[in-house]
Amino acid sequence: MGILLMTILLTMSLLMDGIAHSVAKTVININILKQIEDDLDIDEKISILFMILDYANGFNNIFELFKLKIKNVYIIVDYVKNNPENWEEKVLEALCILNNRQVLKKLGISFSVLDLQYVPKLTSYSKSINVIAKCLYKLCESLNESEQKLLLNYVKSEIHNYDPLLDNVDYLELHMLYWIQIGYITISKDKMHNMKKLLKHLKKFEDGHIKLICMELEKFENGLQVVDNCQIFGTKNENYLQSTSSEEPSLIKRHHFRKKIQSINSGLCIIINQMYFMKEYETRFGTSADSINLSETFKTFGFKVEILQNLKKNEMLEKIKNISKDYGIKYDCLFLCVLSHGYKGGIIASDEKEVSLEAIERALCCMELKDVIKIVIIQACQGKTRGTISNSLTTDGLYDSFTPTEDIRQFANFFMFMSTIQGFLSIRHKEHGSWFIQEVCRIFKTYGNQLSFYDCVRKIMKSIREKKGTIDGNQIAQLTEIRLDRLESDFQLKSRQ
Repeated sequence: MGILLMTILLTMSLLMDGIAHSVAKTVININILKQIEDDLDIDEKISILFMILDYANGFNNIFELFKLKIKNVYIIVDYVKNNPENWEEKVLEALCILNNRQVLKKLGISFSVLDLQYVPKLTSYSKSINVIAKCLYKLCESLNESEQKLLLNYVKSEIHNYDPLLDNVDYLELHMLYWIQIGYITISKDKMHNMKKLLKHLKKFEDGHIKLICMELEKFENGLQVVDNCQIFGTKNENYLQSTSSEEPSLIKRHHFRKKIQSINSGLCIIINQMYFMKEYETRFGTSADSINLSETFKTFGFKVEILQNLKKNEMLEKIKNISKDYGIKYDCLFLCVLSHGYKGGIIASDEKEVSLEAIERALCCMELKDVIKIVIIQACQGKTRGTISNSLTTDGLYDSFTPTEDIRQFANFFMFMSTIQGFLSIRHKEHGSWFIQEVCRIFKTYGNQLSFYDCVRKIMKSIREKKGTIDGNQIAQLTEIRLDRLESDFQLKSRQ
């Protein structure tokens, strides 16, 4: 068994063990935390404290530590000694969000393992820390120096007698803790968040990243989603890659929408099926089975289905961009299914040019479709690592060798579901089609008119996780991924047959 395969299997074993054998508690203790602090600058220390603290007394606690102990002391250690609850998990998650790989490497943990466990790039998810704090940290990172000063001026204009102790403090997180203390914004464990005043000022900024964070904060503010820390991808204290039974709560718990589940009365499904390529990429045998399966599945629910074959990069993006013009907008839901080879962060067009996932998102998300539910399903590899092909199995990839937007609303109601996690290959049978598309179709056909979309996604992820196969005599496995989720409500398909 090769070193790569052993590493993958070990990684998967660690993931499946989950929090029952908490990685954090085995790699971090107070003495190690002191060594970690030695490698952190004051900015990183403040950011970590901002994400892990108890917000009821956060400002006073952290500001005193900040004033008295700026250099060569252990302010995180001092805090966790007085607030010991689950501190190891919180610190490890915060380090992951900070993307401090140097420190994580010293801890001897694979970042890919942590990336799966904590999903640091997904703003709307957290495992142990408060998800609003994660959003606000992402906001601090997105604002440049002049934008931070501008935001502070906006807020100070509304707060009389702003604490003079903060006059020369550049750390925006400390100002935010002060805003929490005086009630300007509210973060609480019972999810009664209040961001109205801050959101009013954030909407004045034109930067696309800030607007996306603003959208996430607005969802929490409006109660469109309820975030259960530690429970988004599974039950409490459970890794989202662990197996779940059908009786367990929904895999994606943040979507306890107050709105009723939307019923889909009309839908459009666009399938981009890339089978043939120029030189470097092999013919994707089995993809026709996927294409036919998807077509039959969505026709069952009364969707209009259009199959586009072997598109070059410019053709693909143009077709996606013109969906509203070519097919109209009088439908509740749009599924865009892209079947191709891929690379980390994108897919390959028939002319073997790379098409980023962001380019697909931007081509699809237009003002004409802002109120339409947009689901993108990607069957393609996302890297060169296989979760470890018999001759009948192959993979979708090579393993050998924000411009500003005019209106951020166009990115609403969007969901991207990937056949595999970032950095890994995706398995396809050369006759029957890919594991992922087979399960998407099976679950939708079986449960689509009984369960909501999110519950179907949960079943698909669980089913793929349990699949096993062999390639070149090696055991293989695959894990799906929710890449982006900005849906404003859950929905349910309606069978027309």
